[in-house]
Amino acid sequence: MPNDRNLLLKLENLSARIGRQVVLSNVSLSIKTGECVAVVGGSGAGKSTLLRCLMGLTRPASPFEGRLVFNGKETHFPLLQNARKPERIAYVPQNPDQGFDPLKRLAWQWRQASRIITGASDFTDRQKQLLEQLGLKPFGRSFPHEWSRGMQQRLLVAMALIGEPRLLILDEPTSALDPLIAAQVLRAVKAYAELHDIAVLIVTHDLSLAARNAHSTAIMNSGRVVEFGETATLLSSPQSDYGRLLVKHRDWTVLSNPQSSGSITAEQSFDAVS
Repeated sequence: MPNDRNLLLKLENLSARIGRQVVLSNVSLSIKTGECVAVVGGSGAGKSTLLRCLMGLTRPASPFEGRLVFNGKETHFPLLQNARKPERIAYVPQNPDQGFDPLKRLAWQWRQASRIITGASDFTDRQKQLLEQLGLKPFGRSFPHEWSRGMQQRLLVAMALIGEPRLLILDEPTSALDPLIAAQVLRAVKAYAELHDIAVLIVTHDLSLAARNAHSTAIMNSGRVVEFGETATLLSSPQSDYGRLLVKHRDWTVLSNPQSSGSITAEQSFDAVS
């Protein structure tokens, strides 16, 4: 990977195992400051395991090889359990149900998140601006179920941004939402990230999502990154067999229409030739 002073994250040769089974093998990728990168793969490709390793989690998969440079700080994965976890990485779960307590009002949950992340529960001017820029209304006395799914997802993103992260990880950001609502949420998140120079890592099984939003894309299969590069180049001339399999079953010209909600998943591409 090139030596670039704008490089925010550089992952080299990450390998991890659960028990004796190797679940990640020599995974490498890079993310520049303010860049949007997608990791695409089917179920069991290793996407979730990769996320957990990037966030410094060592269970259930234990990293045994590789190094991570993030925000100027280097971590060797075999020593990760004794090292400080990477700071300024924020994670947004794929389903709002995983992020909210249905019995607590949204205002209370926001104050708790702020207290845990910043040490203070005060509602600051910056936090008000954050909510406004993501198109969110005042909480009032609302419970989670009184907001739409799209608004709930935006609020999860806002909570992740309280701590001013350098990298925002979106785990399957469209899986729990209607396609048009999902597109609106992603546009709002990308606009905020670009404004504040925050890198975004989208993890998805939907190659169309990567094609619409990511500058660069990594394709994962069986615990390996089989291809990584600029998204446009990958779509036009994939170099790996699995990359060609994903690309050949889609007319990518429809992506010039931002309202198009068609998509193709890694599982669908595999099924098409099975």
